Amino acid sequence: MERVKGGRQRNRVNAGRHLTWILSLALVVILSFQMISLYKRYVGYRTREASLQEELSVQKNRKQDLKDYEKYTKTKEYTESTARSKLGLLYDNEIIFKEK
Repeated sequence: MERVKGGRQRNRVNAGRHLTWILSLALVVILSFQMISLYKRYVGYRTREASLQEELSVQKNRKQDLKDYEKYTKTKEYTESTARSKLGLLYDNEIIFKEK
């Protein structure tokens, strides 16, 4: 009877080892899929970051252009140009020649 009891324990130990290997393998597979998913998300974020950096650069250039335009609108040259083109105003000593 002792021998039968030892065989049962050995079967339980072997079953426990097999279960441990199966669970370990399942854990590795699950973690691998999670790593792949996280890597894809990481690549997507890096791509988005690059496009946002580019957009930031464009907007900074636009901001500078608007500041330059704001300075220009405060000059006498801008005022004269606008008065001539939109309002048709002239200086007192200017004469306009029109073609027939």
